[in-house]
Amino acid sequence: MAYRQLSIESIAEYLQGIPEMKKVFSSFNDLDIREIGDGNLNYVYLVKNKEKPNESVALKQAVPFLRIVGESWPLPKERMTIEIKALLKASEWCPQNVPEIFFYSHEMSLVVMKDLSSHGVLRGQMIEGMYFPKLADHISTYLAQNLFHTSDLFLDHREKKEMVREFINIDLCKITEDFVFTHPYEQNETNVYNPELKESDIKSIQEDSNLKISVAEMKKKFMTEAQALIHGDLHTGSIMASEEETFVIDPEFAFVGPMGFDLGAIIGNLLMSYFSHEYRQPLLGREPYQYRKWLLETIESLWSEFVNKFENLWINHQNSSGDLYWDYDSGVEHFKNQREKYILDLLQDSIGFAACKMMRRILGLAKVADIADITDLKERARIENITLQVGKKMVTERKKFQSISEVIDLAQEFSTLK
Repeated sequence: MAYRQLSIESIAEYLQGIPEMKKVFSSFNDLDIREIGDGNLNYVYLVKNKEKPNESVALKQAVPFLRIVGESWPLPKERMTIEIKALLKASEWCPQNVPEIFFYSHEMSLVVMKDLSSHGVLRGQMIEGMYFPKLADHISTYLAQNLFHTSDLFLDHREKKEMVREFINIDLCKITEDFVFTHPYEQNETNVYNPELKESDIKSIQEDSNLKISVAEMKKKFMTEAQALIHGDLHTGSIMASEEETFVIDPEFAFVGPMGFDLGAIIGNLLMSYFSHEYRQPLLGREPYQYRKWLLETIESLWSEFVNKFENLWINHQNSSGDLYWDYDSGVEHFKNQREKYILDLLQDSIGFAACKMMRRILGLAKVADIADITDLKERARIENITLQVGKKMVTERKKFQSISEVIDLAQEFSTLK
């Protein structure tokens, strides 16, 4: 079927023609169809049978342009093929953390998935001060399972290189290269600044030699280190959650890249939430301490649980593989040394990438509502500058960090836990 952009008016007829949908819907005569997407790239629709509301799906379709900008910015719609393949790959290792797929079409650049509307977008719920006690466990499982099983630590040389080729994602990687690692650190026309953010604060980022070199080093890692299949945009807006379940969505930026980019993205977003709730918790009628403490504990738990799960997968695979590399008297100890070095490198990469993701959300085009929706522009600017200065220290001094607790300490230096 040739590509056409669907609309609220045409979706029912389209779904009725798909045999797989007859297993979901008993009737197509009275469907409630709403556009619910708030993303930068695609259109997302929620489709429900009015007579039987439990019969529902989410339909996501890519369009041949960047939605946040419009048709003046062309973007190949084939990016949806990457998203579909990434969801299918993740479902092999942690099906409990990705939405079930009912149908997909590469020609139509769309996917029909489980309706997750009973779950909320994590970012919006966290802005409202909601707690998610299983978040660290679920996201650390998702990351450990996917990153390990798509890396050279698990795959043979042919599988890995074929996966690299399958997930080449030229256009969306270019967006990241520009909007995460380049434009925010120059006087680029796409940047958007809070008018209350001081020019000196902006220049402290855009005209700092050490910082710009450090960001360039992170950009190089992003462009050259094919460690594992990464989500590529793992922020709190790409997670749907309830107290009991967590689903990672929207992997259209997926490619085989540096593991630390995914880890850094979620850590950076949790740090920005921590900074924002110094202001937001009083608006909710609460003292800031308890919720902000939970955010820091979540960061620490997410990292430590990831390391534990990732290392166990690695050890078990090594022990069952028959590999001779560490098969000698001191091999167990030496293998432990290798894992410790690998994990430390990964921590420092994650810190550097987290910093880039944080700073770009302040100076670049795409913001995070946690901070950007603060209506008091002076307070917003204060929190933005905290984010910038913490990010600056993280990326320029990333090689000094030896543990995630040092990142937590740094966050509290600039924004006291109280």
